Amino acid sequence: MECPRGHAWADMPENIAGVDTAHQMAECSNRGLCNRDTGECSCEYGRFEGAACERKTCPSSCNFHGTCLSMEQLARTKDLGEEPVGELYEYSQWDAKMMYGCLCNDGWTGPDCSQRECPVGDDPMTGSYIDPSGVQNNEKQSLTCVGDGGVFTLTFRGETTIGIDYDADGDDIAEALSALSTISNEYYEAVEVTLDDATPCSLSGNTFKVSFLQNFGNLPMLIGGISLLTSSDSLVAKSITVSEVDAGTRESDECSNRGLCDRAVGACECSEGWATSDGDGGQGRRGDCGYACDTVTSCPGEISCSGHGVCAGYPTYECECELGYTGSDCSLRTCPFGNSWFELPTADESSHTTETECSSTGICNRATGECTCADGFEGSDCGSMSCPEGMFGTCNGHGRCLEMWELAEAATINGVLQTFTYGMTPNLASTWDYEMLRGCACDYPYMGYDCSEQQCPFGDDPKTLHKQYNEIQHVTCSDGNSSTGTFSLIFRESSTADLDITATGIEVEAAIEAIYSEEVDKHIDVSVYTDLGTGEGSTDSVCVDGGFYVEFMYPNGDVPLMSLEVDGVALTIQEQRKGSTEDAECSLRGLCNRETGECECFSGFGASDGQGGEGSIANCGYILPFWQSAHR
Repeated sequence: MECPRGHAWADMPENIAGVDTAHQMAECSNRGLCNRDTGECSCEYGRFEGAACERKTCPSSCNFHGTCLSMEQLARTKDLGEEPVGELYEYSQWDAKMMYGCLCNDGWTGPDCSQRECPVGDDPMTGSYIDPSGVQNNEKQSLTCVGDGGVFTLTFRGETTIGIDYDADGDDIAEALSALSTISNEYYEAVEVTLDDATPCSLSGNTFKVSFLQNFGNLPMLIGGISLLTSSDSLVAKSITVSEVDAGTRESDECSNRGLCDRAVGACECSEGWATSDGDGGQGRRGDCGYACDTVTSCPGEISCSGHGVCAGYPTYECECELGYTGSDCSLRTCPFGNSWFELPTADESSHTTETECSSTGICNRATGECTCADGFEGSDCGSMSCPEGMFGTCNGHGRCLEMWELAEAATINGVLQTFTYGMTPNLASTWDYEMLRGCACDYPYMGYDCSEQQCPFGDDPKTLHKQYNEIQHVTCSDGNSSTGTFSLIFRESSTADLDITATGIEVEAAIEAIYSEEVDKHIDVSVYTDLGTGEGSTDSVCVDGGFYVEFMYPNGDVPLMSLEVDGVALTIQEQRKGSTEDAECSLRGLCNRETGECECFSGFGASDGQGGEGSIANCGYILPFWQSAHR
C-alpha cells in the first residue's frame, strides 16, 4: 500500500527540483516510514505527527498551559491594535501548515509553556525630572466617536468590553475597560477616562481620552466596535477613530528591573532595598520590585552589578551588563540567539527572521548560558533541526546529515550532479530554512528519510519486449588518426582510468565496466564497437575510423550522457539512441525487501544479466525456463 504524502521537511538530493526549489511532495513528508501492509506512516516519534508526518509536534503538548498552533494560525493571533493597526500579515510559505509551536496562556512562557511569567512594572529610578534621559509618561489615547444611539465596544489585546452606551460617562467606560483581563486591574485604578464633551459620542463626533495607569510601555491601540452603534442621520456614517496622544514611555520590565524572576513559581526575588510597588513608585501589591524601601545610593549585586556590568550611578543606579550577562544585577547569563522557529510574521510572507534566545525552541540555563534544546533541535542556539537518529546513530550511520543548501548542492538527476542552489538568492522569504533544516543524504544502497532502508536492484521488465532499445552513445574523435593523447569517460560522477587514444574497443569496454567493479548490483555492462551494429569486442583502435559507440546493456533505461576529460585530443559525445527499456526496481516482477535490499521475485522470475537472460543481477529480470514453458 501507498502512504499519505506531504511536503517534505528536508528533501533528499534526488528530490530537489531546481534552484531555490525544495519541499516537494514526498511519502510521509520524509519524516517517517511507510507501513506497506497498512498504508500508514510511522513518524519520527515525538517530533512529527499527522497522517503524512506533515506536522511538527508541539513540545510536551505545551504542558497544558498553551495552545499548539501552526504558523498560519499564529499569524491570525496578531493584535489588530499593533502597528500596522488593523492589519494581519499573510503567511502562506511552505511551512505555514507544517511548523507548529506553543502560544502560551497568560502567566506562562517558554517554547513549551513550562515556565511562569513574573510581574512586570516601571523602574521608578528612571524617567524622573532629574533623569538626563527625560521624564516618562503613561500611554494616552484619544477616541472620536460618531453616532447618537446604541452601544459601542472597545477591544484591547484581543479582549472586548461589554456594550458601552453612546451617552455613557467616563466612569462607565473606565469600568468596562477595567473588566478586561488584558488590562492590569487587580489592585489599583487601571485606566482614567476623560470626556471632552458631555457624552462620548455624537453626530458631530465627540472625543474622549483613555490613560493607562497600570499597563506600561508603548501599548497597542484600542479598537472601536461600532456594529451596535447607530446614527439617526443617514448622511452621517457611524465610526470610532483612535489616535495616540502620548506613547507610553515608562518601562514594562520584568520585576521592574530591580529584581530577578523565579520562573518556577512566577515570583520576583527583589534586590536588597526593593519591594513590591503600587505601579507608581509607592509601596503596593503588584509584586514587581518597583518600590524603593530606602534611599538608593548604589547598583544592585553583592558587588556592584555582580562584577559583570557598569553602574550608571546617580540618579538611576542602573546596571548596564556586559555581553553575555543579564538581570537587574548582571548575575545571570544570556544564551546564544538564532532565527526564531516560531514567531508572528514580520511582514507579508516573511517570518523566521527575528533573532531570539535559543531560537524560541530551547530554554536558557541562566547559570551556564547554555540552551537546553527541545527534542529534535540542536546547536548552541537550537537553530538547527536535527537529522533523524537510528540504531546506528545519525542517519543510521549510512548517510550524511546536511543542511538544505548542502542538500541542494548534492542534488542529482539520473545520477548526475546538478548545479542547484538553495537559499543563495538574497532576501527570498521562502528559503528561510536553508541553514536551519537538515536532512539525510543516504549512501548507496541506503534510502529513506533516516537511511534505514535499502534499495533493491533495478532492471528491465522481461515481459515487455516490443519497441524497446538499449541506450547507445557515440564518441567522435575529431583528430582523425591521432596517435597521442589520453581521455577518460565519466558516468554518474564516476570516472574510468585514463585511456590512451590508441586504446581498443575491448580496452575501453573494460575501463567503463571497471567503474563499479566492487558493487555487483551497481555494475555497468556495455558493448563498445567502432561500426554501428558490429557487436562488442572490437580489437580496433577506437579512433582509427573517427569514433566509437557505447551500448549500455546495464543499467537499463534512459541513462545519462557520459562526459569526457581529455588531454591532448579532441573528442565529443552525443546520444545516438535513447534507451527505452524499463529501469525499475525488481524489474516490476518482484517486491523489494527494504530491510535486506533483496528482491522477492514473483513466481517464475529470477536473477538476470540485464538483457532478459539468466545472470547474477538479482533483479527478477529473467523468466525462468520452466515457467515460460508452462505458460506458453
